[in-house]
Amino acid sequence: MKTRSGEAIMDFELNEEQRMFRDSLRKFLDAEVRPLDDRWGDLEMTAERAKPLLKMLIPWGYVDSEGIMAGGSEPIIRCVQSEELSATFPGLAGMSGITAGAASLIAAMAHPELARRLAGPLSQGDLIGCIATTEPEAGSDPSGIRSRAERKGDHWVINGAKTWISNGSVADVAVVLAQTDTAQGPAGFRHFVVDRRESPFDSREIQTIGLRSFPTSELFFNDVEVPETNVLGGWKSETVSPERAFQRTLAMFSRARAGTGMMAVGIARRAYEIALEYVQIRKQFGKEIIRHQLVAAMVAEMATEIDAARLLCHRAYLALGRGRADVEASMAKWYATEAAVKVASTAIQCMGANGLATENRVERCLRDARMLTMPDGTTQIQKLIIGRALTGRSAIR
Repeated sequence: MKTRSGEAIMDFELNEEQRMFRDSLRKFLDAEVRPLDDRWGDLEMTAERAKPLLKMLIPWGYVDSEGIMAGGSEPIIRCVQSEELSATFPGLAGMSGITAGAASLIAAMAHPELARRLAGPLSQGDLIGCIATTEPEAGSDPSGIRSRAERKGDHWVINGAKTWISNGSVADVAVVLAQTDTAQGPAGFRHFVVDRRESPFDSREIQTIGLRSFPTSELFFNDVEVPETNVLGGWKSETVSPERAFQRTLAMFSRARAGTGMMAVGIARRAYEIALEYVQIRKQFGKEIIRHQLVAAMVAEMATEIDAARLLCHRAYLALGRGRADVEASMAKWYATEAAVKVASTAIQCMGANGLATENRVERCLRDARMLTMPDGTTQIQKLIIGRALTGRSAIR
């Protein structure tokens, strides 16, 4: 914020340092990563392919367990990183964000020995992480989770199934939310770190219409044993609030929603840029089609939708930096993902039949954008969250 004559105003522009970072990052991504998206972006990802890709991003501050990005932990820099990579290789943006999230949880909450052993390799692209919360009967409401963990001696035994888990099929490490005592309700949840190399679990890849290079999977835990020290926070000698895992999950949803919104902005911008270039070259009725009023109107609409979505996402990231930001994150996620679908569809319309050709890439933007309206709570769930916060009355229960 800036002040002028005692009035607070919002500075919507990147400062010089932020612009320099964005321009340098964009140049790197265009030269080194965009060709890889053209080659692999619409194909199923493998761990062998993913790890070298993640390593390419490390110098630019991605996959950082401490959340310290290039140029510092400034929220706007994180927004820039997410948008630029999502506009270049959205599947890779998703993979890196989820791995960074798992690394951050482990670095902050795990037993020091476990953190030393896993957080570093996750941050260096040597391991891939996932966060396993959603279940077949529990999505936006984590209180419905049925996966169980039972203590047996100095180990915990986990049983249950997870679904729609990003990175799940290629993950080396999973942070799993499970119920330890159903009588305690939300107070009975714990997060468990499951190192797949030591505690194997099964997975199945879910085939989807878009973001095919961003693995989405079912996970199956059948008598999977993990040591006591693999409980996040549970190793500490001081008393740890039993409700912390559930509250941590709700906070993670807010961060994920803001991140998903920022991914959508990047995808929408890619579709817009493709269409904008096309309409300035393509000629119909003796002139470039951008000179036709209806086409110019569609371009204006796309640009406005992207700017509005970006500003909502930037606000959500800034609010998250100050603490929980449920409403801001839900607004950003809802608006940005729906805007991305609208922008990508409009981009196809601008290009006519050529927009339907897979070689022109814009149809993949539509498929990728459509994927983002569902995870971390559907558009309808975001509206319910916002309505509950504004009125104090829940339409859910």
